[in-house]
Amino acid sequence: IESMAQHFGNWLNVIVENPDKSLAKLPILSGLQQKQLEEWNNGAVAYPQESTIHQLFEEQVNRTPDAVAVVDEKQQLTYRELNEKANQLAHYLQQCG
Repeated sequence: IESMAQHFGNWLNVIVENPDKSLAKLPILSGLQQKQLEEWNNGAVAYPQESTIHQLFEEQVNRTPDAVAVVDEKQQLTYRELNEKANQLAHYLQQCG
């Protein structure tokens, strides 16, 4: 909550300093916060160019079958479970032509 209050305070300062700009164009984060966020999200990973997405996914399933792959409000699926569902969908689509 403290962090949210700080973001809101920063945004209010930016609004006062830029009264003619649209709110949608004004930054909520400070420059330092934006830089930190970009550093945290710098998740670029090199991968073999000759591999397909589904091959890379299958490799991940083999490495960490019981690790959580996806989460939503109602459930979570491991890589194994997600792979099983993906295979079921693939077979269904193949049957449909």
